[in-house]
Amino acid sequence: MTTFNSETPIGHLVAKYPSSARLFDRLGVDYCCGGDRSLRTACAEEGLDADTVIRMLESDVDLDADDGAEGESTNWAAAPLDELIDHIEETHHAYLRRELPRLESLLEKVAHVHGTDAPWVVSVKEVFAELRPNMEAHIEKEEEVVFPFIRACVEEASPPSPDVLGGDPIALMEEEHDETGAALKRMRTLSHDFAVPEWGCNSFRAVMDGLESLETDTHRHVHKENSILFPRARALV
Repeated sequence: MTTFNSETPIGHLVAKYPSSARLFDRLGVDYCCGGDRSLRTACAEEGLDADTVIRMLESDVDLDADDGAEGESTNWAAAPLDELIDHIEETHHAYLRRELPRLESLLEKVAHVHGTDAPWVVSVKEVFAELRPNMEAHIEKEEEVVFPFIRACVEEASPPSPDVLGGDPIALMEEEHDETGAALKRMRTLSHDFAVPEWGCNSFRAVMDGLESLETDTHRHVHKENSILFPRARALV
């Protein structure tokens, strides 16, 4: 009998077996913003057969000692919420603060030099120019409002009601995650899967590699929030 069920929400599956994220990244299957969809539905949306993907999972995932996505060994689905929040801030938020300015500078350079030969890179630059401030504002809201709200829930310290915070702060973060996911997908489409032209210089290669890494890290980041942190936090409210 197979370990994986095609009707399991894909976000739940990745939460239980973090290393499965590598396969879903390779296949282009969304497990972060669309983590509440069944594995079958997520695969169908990408034109993939769920039974075939399940066989690939059974081959790729170490069920006895899952080594975690990107070398992580912590089971975040079971870790204390304050530790998960610390991890998100110290790993994913720190990554964004470091990488977003670097990528914007590289995109400006590449678009200026190669925009005539590869006009699509100008379109990528325009999408990124809107994405960067949105992502920076998003992580500020998480650190200043949403995460303190969750920490207060954990500590049972009479957290402020959602109305005081301007509505449901977690729902707002999930909505912004969807917007970020759409922008990343748009850049992937415009860049033909972050392809580098044969004549592309080192800067061209660096920015395409950087954008693909940004997409991968964001998938991990959003998955930990949408499929692990936020559902567990809601259970405390």
